[in-house]
Amino acid sequence: MNSRVSFPLAVSALLLASQAPALAIGDGPRTYILAPANSNIVTAYGLFLDGNQALDPGVSSRNLDLQVDVGVLQYTRAFSICDHACGVFLIAPYGSTEGTFTFPRFPRLNRSGESSGLADIQLGAVFGLYGSPSLEVADYITYDPGFSLGLLAKVTAPTGEYDETQVINLGANRWGLQVGVPMGYYLGDSFLDPNLTTFELLPSAFLFGDNDDPFRAGGTGQDPLYQIEAHITRNLGRMFWVSLDANYQFGGETTTDGVPGDDDRESFGLGATIGVNLSKQLSINATYGEVISHNDNGADGHMFRVKLAYLF
Repeated sequence: MNSRVSFPLAVSALLLASQAPALAIGDGPRTYILAPANSNIVTAYGLFLDGNQALDPGVSSRNLDLQVDVGVLQYTRAFSICDHACGVFLIAPYGSTEGTFTFPRFPRLNRSGESSGLADIQLGAVFGLYGSPSLEVADYITYDPGFSLGLLAKVTAPTGEYDETQVINLGANRWGLQVGVPMGYYLGDSFLDPNLTTFELLPSAFLFGDNDDPFRAGGTGQDPLYQIEAHITRNLGRMFWVSLDANYQFGGETTTDGVPGDDDRESFGLGATIGVNLSKQLSINATYGEVISHNDNGADGHMFRVKLAYLF
C-alpha cells in the first residue's frame, strides 16, 4: 500500500462494534467511513458492560443486573461493486456474563447465573449508495468527501453459549438482523485533513427471530427495536481525534407464549471517544458511555470499550 496513506482515514474505516449496540454509543464513531478498495482491516477489542442489558440488543429488563466482559476479533474486507465502495465483515465475540434476575414480589424465585464461551457471531456488509465512490489509494488521499449515504445489513447467528435451564446466557438462541442507513457529512479538504470534523447519523432497526427454547416458557418473540445513533468527531492534528457520541433506542415489545409483555423499551445515552493513531497502519481508540434516561424497561448502565485496529 502507498506509504503516503494517512492512518486516521485508513484504519477508522469499517470498524464495527460488538454484536450489541453498546449502551450509549452503538457501533461507534467513524465506523462507516469506507476504506480504499482492496484493503483489509483486523480489529481486536474489549467490551465491558455493567447494567441491565445483555449482548443481544433486545435483552434488557428492570429485573436484570448484569456484567458482560467480552473480547472481539473482527476481519473486514473493502472492495468495489459497480464503482461503489463497499465492504464485508465477520465478528466473533468470546467472553463471559454473570448476574442476577430478580422477582421483587417473590424474592425466593430470584436467579443468579453465569455463562462463558463463544458469543453470537455476526456477518455483515455495508454498501456506499452516494458519496462513496470506490477509489484507489492515490485518488483516495485527495478525495473531498462531503456528504455520504450507505446501506448496512448485519446478521447475527445463534452460535453463542446457551442453556435453556439457566436465566443468564451469553448467547441469545435466536437469529437477528440489523438494517440501517449510515450517513455522514465531512467538513475538511479530505479525509486526511488534520482539522477534519464529521457529523454522523445511523438510523437502524433490529429484527429478531423467535427463541423456541427460552427459560421456563414455550417460546418468545420480539417486535423490532429501533435505534438512532449519532456522533460528532474532530481531528486534533494527524495523531489524535475525539468524538461526542449519542444513542437513542425505542420499541422491542416482547411476547411470551403468545402473550404481549407490555414492555416497550426506551433509552438515551451519551458517550465520548478518544482515538490515537500509533502509525500509518495501527491505531487505538477508547470509548466510555452511560445511559442518562430510560423508561422502566429500557437499557441502563455504563460501558467501556477499547479497540485496536491494523490495516494491510
